[in-house]
Amino acid sequence: MESRNRYLADGRRNSIIENLGTALLSLILALIVWIIATNETNPIVQGTYDRAIPVTVRGLDGTLEPVQDLSGRTVELTIRAPQDRWENLSPEDFTAFIDLTDLGAGEHDVEVQVTRFDTAVEVLDAQPNELHVELDEVQTKELPVRVVLMDGPAFGYDAQTPLVEPITVTVSGPATQVEQVINARAEVFLNSAKSQVDQVVPVELRNGQNQVVPQTTAEPTLVRVIVPIEQRPGRKEVAVRPKLVGQPASGYRLGSVRVTPSTVVLTGDSDILAQVPGFVETAEISLDGAVNSLEERVALVLPEGVSAAEGSTVLLSATVTPIESGTTLRQTPVVQGLGPGLTSTVSIDEVEVILSGPQPMLESLEPDDMFVILDLTGLLPGSHVIRPTVVLPPGIREEGVLPETVEVVITAN
Repeated sequence: MESRNRYLADGRRNSIIENLGTALLSLILALIVWIIATNETNPIVQGTYDRAIPVTVRGLDGTLEPVQDLSGRTVELTIRAPQDRWENLSPEDFTAFIDLTDLGAGEHDVEVQVTRFDTAVEVLDAQPNELHVELDEVQTKELPVRVVLMDGPAFGYDAQTPLVEPITVTVSGPATQVEQVINARAEVFLNSAKSQVDQVVPVELRNGQNQVVPQTTAEPTLVRVIVPIEQRPGRKEVAVRPKLVGQPASGYRLGSVRVTPSTVVLTGDSDILAQVPGFVETAEISLDGAVNSLEERVALVLPEGVSAAEGSTVLLSATVTPIESGTTLRQTPVVQGLGPGLTSTVSIDEVEVILSGPQPMLESLEPDDMFVILDLTGLLPGSHVIRPTVVLPPGIREEGVLPETVEVVITAN
């Protein structure tokens, strides 16, 4: 009986082992089939990724700086990944960096390390696989700012000594680079200016060959430069003031008035020019009965012994239009923005402001309702040609100001 039971138990054990073997073999075969099917539908692809990966710097000691510019370095990757991963890859899926931790001054060949965010992507190679880095001690020094005028002022004007703020900058960078810097240069374009130029410009750090020194910085990076502009003796630029007489025909009004050029340079004896106000008039132009716009050349009325460098005539254009309503008012200019400790002298007591708008509004316009402003903000002592700004109530339009510019002389108290 015992022998029979033992025989039955051994049979069952052998049957279980056979069944387990069959199941395991089936599982292995199924896995092989799945791998083959997957590889056919989504094969593993190896190749060069077609986007460059930027290399960043880690672990740089605060007392050191690279002599060369590392900001634009990139690597090219060889990777292996399923085909569907390739289609969705972007440079942001990889991080390439060099670790400068514990590296001192001198030259080093540093391995480029690459990490990836998708574990299904395998990075096989990076080229270049290392970068040559030269580290140097950080050095600073102060240099005066040298202003370079890239062009000149208008004809008949001279640029005076520039003023710069601040007068010095701090140069910093690798010692070998900082030692090359001998010039902190601020370039200013005057663009034929006739009055003071005030600009904020960048500072360029240059070596003895006038080349920009890389890997160096200036603090501050921007400086303010003021270049006073003055007229040469024996020359004076003034506005042209057209002398209009009479009125257009009934039902018409004078619109805009333009003179070309609007300013002229007078030449002559300095004492005579000093007596000339900030404008010269033209010969009289009659508007009596005008129903059409005018355009003609008119002569300048010049003091004896004085001539105009550009010629003795100007082109006058006067627009005559049917009335909505218009008028010409005289107004005393108001000075604004004059710096402390300065006094201004305006060359003209009144300017003529040509206005248009609804007739009732013009008829009710009081002198205190409008202002002619001469903005002197930031201007230094000297002679300046200012374009007036007219402030009017809503609904009234400015058609022109005669003269178009006003000479203002600023003096220190």
